[in-house]
Amino acid sequence: MCAKAVDVGTSFVVGAEIKDGKEEFRIVRNAFFSMEKEDFEDLLSDSGAQYIEKGKNIYILGEDALKFSMLAGDTKNFRRPMARGILNPRENDAIQVVEEIIRGVLGPPSYPGEVAVVTVPATPIESELDITFHRVVLERFLKQLGYQVKVINEALGIIFSENPSVTLEDGTIVPFTGVGISFGAGMTNLVVTWRAKQIFEISFARGGDWIDEQVAKMKGLPVSKVTATKEKKLDLRHPSQDPLLMALEIYYEELIRSALEGFAEYFEESQRTIDVPLDIVLAGGSTLVPGFLEKFQSLLQSYQLPFEVGKVYLAKDPFRAVARGALVAAISAEKKKQRETQKLIQSSLEENQPKEKE
Repeated sequence: MCAKAVDVGTSFVVGAEIKDGKEEFRIVRNAFFSMEKEDFEDLLSDSGAQYIEKGKNIYILGEDALKFSMLAGDTKNFRRPMARGILNPRENDAIQVVEEIIRGVLGPPSYPGEVAVVTVPATPIESELDITFHRVVLERFLKQLGYQVKVINEALGIIFSENPSVTLEDGTIVPFTGVGISFGAGMTNLVVTWRAKQIFEISFARGGDWIDEQVAKMKGLPVSKVTATKEKKLDLRHPSQDPLLMALEIYYEELIRSALEGFAEYFEESQRTIDVPLDIVLAGGSTLVPGFLEKFQSLLQSYQLPFEVGKVYLAKDPFRAVARGALVAAISAEKKKQRETQKLIQSSLEENQPKEKE
């Protein structure tokens, strides 16, 4: 079955497809490093680095961008084409960089019109950010590559990947039904679904980057140092007396609280009614910190959601769950397309059958 998916995140781009009957993922850091062009760029390419040329400079993409930045001691020229979940409006080369990273992750379609599902955030409820430009740029680029494009909310990918369900009073199991929350680097996205249909979506313009930025400002440290400390030392299960780790703990709590408060208020104002317990499934890079699930479960008890909560759990693979769910959606769309094609062929054959003489 041919179909592909790509989760375009602020920190990483994750591609997914089926190869030899197995899911295969390709993960590339969503970043670039600018350096002057020299006479041996062919050697750079031969060594496996991905880059693009821009005037007198070249942009090293992906993980190599971070490595070059660290080796050169140059953080100024280490840049990220996305911010707060969407293309960075302050970065002139954001579109070209993101498109080249996606090209490297997905490659060309296996055949013209192969389905590719791409994930995007919802419009934040507490911010003036508009995702329209971001969504259209990604959609147009994938179409230019030759794909038939489907767009879904990144939190919906969690639902498709993990398949939460509810059991009705008569014992009927309703699949793909629940709440999916993606705590990403740029945004926090949330969807509520029933039988795989999205009831509503919301997002908050806060994520892992917001935590790092707030702590860096408060402690007067480079964001890179805060991020490194978070990834290597932070454990929300064990409160720390270290000032930096304590600040990270506080802002992690604030991130979770703001999402829960916003969700509860939005759901209540929408006057929707759900009379069965819904599971809540969490995923995204920010959930990888040890103790995140326990912290979420603890804070959840302080909020009265307008429905009963079932289980609360992490996706099996929080980092790849969104891309995996997008791939599930892509395969489903591909199967539907094939069924429709078969129906058209069958209908054409029947219409062209010679009629028997009476």
